[in-house]
Amino acid sequence: MVGQRTNVESEIKTNTETLNNVNEQLNKAQADSAQAQKHFDAVQKDYAPIQNEYNAKKNAAEKAAQDLKQNETDLAQSQKQLSDLQTKNNDLAKTVNSTQGQLDNANKDLANAKTDMNQSQDKLNDVTKQNSDVNGKLTSAIAKRDQAKSALDSQSENQTKIVITPEFNKAFHKWNDNHDPNYVQWTPEKDAEMVKELGALSKQEAEMNHFEHNAKDKEHKIDMMHLTYEERLEANKFGINLVNQIRTQMGKKPVKLTVGSLKYANDVAKYYEADHPADDFANGNVDGSHPGHDTKAINKALVENGVKPGMGGEAGFYGTYYGFQTDGQIRSSINNMDDLKHNIYNAVTRWMFNYEQGEWLHASIVTSMNMWDNTNYKNHNEEDPTYFGFAIMANAPHEENGAMTGDLGINLETIVDNTIPGNPLSHPIDYNKFNVKDVIPTDNSDSSQAGQIYAAAQNEVNTLQGQKTDLDNQIKSLNDHITQSQTRVNDLAKTITDLSTKLANAKTEQGTVQGQIGQTTKHIDDLKTAQPALIQTRDNTAKVLADYEQIHATVFNDYNNAKSQLDQADNKLQSATKAKDEAEKVLNQNKAKLAKINQELDTVKAQLADLTAQLSDAKASQASAKANLEKAQADYNNYVNTHKDLIAQISDSDKEVTAKKEALAKAQSAYDKASQEYEEAKNEVAKLDNKVKDLDQSIATSQDSIKKLNSRITSNTQIIESNKQVHAQASKLAARKAFDAQINKALDKVVYAAKPVNQHTAKAATVKPAVSTKNTKHALPQTGANDKLSLFAALAGLSLSSIGLGSLVSDKKRKRN
Repeated sequence: MVGQRTNVESEIKTNTETLNNVNEQLNKAQADSAQAQKHFDAVQKDYAPIQNEYNAKKNAAEKAAQDLKQNETDLAQSQKQLSDLQTKNNDLAKTVNSTQGQLDNANKDLANAKTDMNQSQDKLNDVTKQNSDVNGKLTSAIAKRDQAKSALDSQSENQTKIVITPEFNKAFHKWNDNHDPNYVQWTPEKDAEMVKELGALSKQEAEMNHFEHNAKDKEHKIDMMHLTYEERLEANKFGINLVNQIRTQMGKKPVKLTVGSLKYANDVAKYYEADHPADDFANGNVDGSHPGHDTKAINKALVENGVKPGMGGEAGFYGTYYGFQTDGQIRSSINNMDDLKHNIYNAVTRWMFNYEQGEWLHASIVTSMNMWDNTNYKNHNEEDPTYFGFAIMANAPHEENGAMTGDLGINLETIVDNTIPGNPLSHPIDYNKFNVKDVIPTDNSDSSQAGQIYAAAQNEVNTLQGQKTDLDNQIKSLNDHITQSQTRVNDLAKTITDLSTKLANAKTEQGTVQGQIGQTTKHIDDLKTAQPALIQTRDNTAKVLADYEQIHATVFNDYNNAKSQLDQADNKLQSATKAKDEAEKVLNQNKAKLAKINQELDTVKAQLADLTAQLSDAKASQASAKANLEKAQADYNNYVNTHKDLIAQISDSDKEVTAKKEALAKAQSAYDKASQEYEEAKNEVAKLDNKVKDLDQSIATSQDSIKKLNSRITSNTQIIESNKQVHAQASKLAARKAFDAQINKALDKVVYAAKPVNQHTAKAATVKPAVSTKNTKHALPQTGANDKLSLFAALAGLSLSSIGLGSLVSDKKRKRN
C-alpha cells in the first residue's frame, strides 16, 4: 500500500509536467490564432466592399442556373406525363370500342336468345300436342296388338312364345339396323358401350322367356342318327315359328319355310355329317379352314339347290347329344321331339340374347339386319323374299378326347332372293332346283292371316313407341333448351348491365384524361417558350459572375487563403484547449486516487494493529485457560486421591466432586473458545496479508503500464507540438476517444471491498474480497463496493489523453485477480 502511494505520487508529478507541456502548446496555439485573426482582419478590409455585390452576382447566377434546371426538369416530367396520358387515353379508347362492341353483341345475343326461346316454346307446345295424340294412338295400338296376339295364340299349337321388350327392340335396332334413325355404327372403341347396353337387356330377355314343354312331343320318340323327313319338317316348323315371332315383334316380315329351303337345310346337314363323322361340327372344313362353319358342305348344298356358292348365310349352334348324363349314365340326351325342340329353342335364344359372350351378329342373321340386311336396294321399306331352314345334324357315338360322345349341330341356313334385274348384288336362283313356290305353314293350323294381323299390329305399336320415344326426347330436349335459354337470357341481361356501367365509366375517365392532356400540352408549350430566355439569363449571369471574379481575383484569393489559415489556427487552438482540459482532468483524478489510497492505507494499518492486539490477547487467554485447566485437573486428581476412601461414605463429597467436574468443563469450554478465536484471528490476519500482497502486485503492474505510457507520451509529444495535419489529428483524437472508452470499460471491472473491524467482538475482524459479478476474470480488490481504483484510472486517463492514439493491447492479455 505504501509503495502504491509512492507510485501515484510519481504519476502526479509526471502528469504535472505533461500539463505544463500542454499549456505551452496552448499558449503557442493562442498566439498563432491571434496572428491569423489579425491577418484575416486586414484582408477582410479589402474584401468587405465587394462582398455584397459579389454575393448578389453569385446568387443571381445560381438562381438562373437553378431556374433553367427546374424548367428542364418540369419539361421532362410533363413530357413523360403527357406520354403516359396519351397511352392511357389510347387504352381507354380501346376499352370504349371493345366494350361498345361487346355491348352490341350482347344485345344482339339477347334478342336472338329471346327469339330462340319463344320459338322453342312454340315448338314445345306443338310437340306436346303431338305426343298427346301419339300416346292416345299407342294405347289403342297396344290394345289392338294384344287382341291380335290372343287370336294368334288361340290358333297355334306352339305354346312356346318369345317376347321382345320395346327396350331391347329399340337398342337392337340402334346397334344393328343401319336404316334406323338412331343407328350407331359399331367401332372397337364403342364396343364396350354396346355390350353394356345390349348385355343388360339381353340378360333380362333370357331370364324372362322360357321353353314350354309339350306332353305329346315327349311321347314322340326320335333317333338323332335316323331322323325322318317328317321329324325334320316338324322341327323346322317349330324353329321357323320362333324366328318369325321375333321378326314380327321387331318390325321385320316373317321368313318363308319352303320345300326348297327345307331340302337345302337337310342337304347342308347331310354334308356336315359326311365331313365330320367322328369330330365336332364346329371344326369347320375338313382341312381345318373356316372354324365354326363347314363352307365346303354349305357350298356343295348351295350348288345342288341352284344357288351360287357363298350366297348362303348360317348361324351355328353346336354341342353334344350323347355322353355322360346327370344320372351318371352314358346315353343320348335327345330322345323325343320335346328334347329336340328344347335344343332348337336354346339355339334361337342363344343367338338373340348372347349377353354371356357380348355378341349379336348371329341375332342379325335371325332378323336379317346389319351385314345380312334383306331390304330392297331401291326401297328400304320393302324386304326381298327370305327363306330359312334348320339344318339338324348328329354323328354316331364315338370316342373323342378319351370319352364317348356324340356331336350335335343345329344351324340356321338362310337365302335371300334378290334376283332383281339391275341389282348389282343380285345372285340368280335356279328355281327348278330351289322350290320357293311350295310354302310350308309353320303352324299345324292355318294361322298365317292371324300372324299377319299380329305382325301388322306389332309393327304399328313399334312405330308408335318409336314416335312417342322420339317425341318424349324432343320434349325433354326442348325443356332443357328453354331452361338453358332462360339462363342465357339472364346471364346476357347481367352482362349488358355490367358492360353499360363499364362503358360509362370508361367514357367518363376518357374525358378526364383528354382534359388533362390539353392542360399538360399547354404547360409543355409554356415551358418550351420559357426555355430560351432562361438559357440566356443563365449564360448572362454566369458571365457577369466570371468577369467580376476575374477583376477581383487577387482579393478573393487573399481572402480565401486568410480564411483557411484562420480556420486551421482555430482548429489547433481548439485541439490544444481540449488537450489541456484532458490533462487537468487526469491530474485531478490521480490526486483523488492518491487521497483515496492514503485513506485505505490508514484503514488497513488500523485493522492490522487491532488484529495484532487481538491475536496477542487470544494467545494470553489461551495460555491462562490452559493453566486453569491444568490446575483444575490437578485439584481434581489430588482431591480424589486424598479422599478416595471416604467418597463412598460421604454424600456431600459427591456434590463437591460434581462441582469440580463442572468447573473442569467450564475451563475446557473457555479453552476451546479461546483456541477458536485464536485460529479465526490468525486466518483473518493471513487474509489481510494476502490482500496487501495483491494490492502491491496490482500497483507493480500499474507501474509497469505507467512506465510504458510515459515512454509513449514522450515519443508522441513531438507529434502534438508539430501538429501540421488537421485531418490526421482528428483521426488520432477519434482513436483516442475509442481507446479512452475501452480503458474506462476495463477499469469499470477493477473493484474490491472490505468490511471494517469491530473492536467490541470476541471474534477477529474479517476482510473479505468482493468480486464484480460482471467479469470475475478481470476483478481486483477495492476499498468500497463499486468504487474504481482511482489512482490507476487517473494515471491511465492522463496518459491516453496526452498521446491521443493507440491502444493498450497488452492490457487485454494481463490478468487482474
